[in-house]
Formats: sequence, C-alpha cells, structure tokens
Amino acid sequence: MRRVLPAAALVLLAACQPQPRGPVRYGPWEEGLTLAYEDPSVPEPQRTQQRLQLRVGRASFPTDGDGTVRLDYTSYQGSLTLVLHHHAGGIALVGPDGKSLAQLLPEGFPRTQAWEDHGTAYQVVGRGTWDGAALLPATSSRVGVWVEARPARGPLRRTLYLPDLGEVESTELRGGEWIPVNRLVGRGFTDLPISGRP
Repeated sequence: MRRVLPAAALVLLAACQPQPRGPVRYGPWEEGLTLAYEDPSVPEPQRTQQRLQLRVGRASFPTDGDGTVRLDYTSYQGSLTLVLHHHAGGIALVGPDGKSLAQLLPEGFPRTQAWEDHGTAYQVVGRGTWDGAALLPATSSRVGVWVEARPARGPLRRTLYLPDLGEVESTELRGGEWIPVNRLVGRGFTDLPISGRP
C-alpha cells in the first residue's frame, strides 16, 4: 500500500534540501573544475578517442552574478579556448574584443522560456533529474533544466543544464527516438602543470 506524506512533512523535506548560497549559474565557473564528455552513440574505441575535456582556466566575478569565465577544451584533435560572459542568469560567448558572438543562455534563464540565436529557436522544455548524477558530489544539484534547440536545418536537440556545471547531457531526435550524443562522464579538479621555467 502506498503511503502519502502529509503536507507538513513535504514542506520539511523541501526545507532540508540544499539551498543555493548565491546566484545560480548554469555553466562551469569554479577555477580548476575539469569535466570530461563522451558521445554515447559512438562505439569504442572511437568514443574514448573523441572524448572532450573542459577545464575552467580562469574565472572572474567582480559582482555577485556577473563575470567572465575562460574555458579550455582539449581532445586528441587539439585544443580550443573560449571566453564566456555571465550576466543576469544568461551566458554569452564573447570574442577577443569582448563583443558577444552567440547567446548560449538568455538573460533571466531559466525564467526566460524562449529565445532565438543565429537562426536556432530555443525553448525551455522543463525541469528534470539527471540519471548520471552518481559521479557528482552530494552537494551538487541533480535537478536541472531541459532546453530544446530547433535549428533551421538539422535534428532537434535537447540539452540538460545543471547548476554550476552547465551541459551534462544532450540528445538528438533520430528516427523518432531521443539518442544521447554528448554526456558528462567525469568531474574533478586539476591544476595546470608546473613550469620548469622561473
């Protein structure tokens, strides 16, 4: 027989959940945080060979919610550095001149439900719990926001964003099924190698 918790118990349970201590950022921002991603739709050994590593190289948040984050991406194919600007809950990719190149998440996210950028329409689908959260520390939120991307050409894509991590899983609609194409498989903190030069 199923038991139903009284309303008072539900309120107490909700109060015991970890509460954010500052602005919620739906992207990686802690310096040294290193995330590894794989495409589950690709067989081994290509999956491991195509693994992508992201490391937060530097972060500066002079105000409570606004700041800039440098992300260093590394794979067997090479490396790439991107700079993201966080403002009012939104995240923009910025160029060397500081101008916005793309709006990854809109200002007011996730309250902002729909936006468009470079011909792709985005829509917040809803909240969801990530089933891969076992690799996260107990203090990390397992509940995130699903966003659907509808490009002018190409398949529909849905991405789950978690606080402090950003993208943890992306799926594409292929043949009527949602197929995972990018998934967080590793999380930790790494330091840069120590240089032998003074």
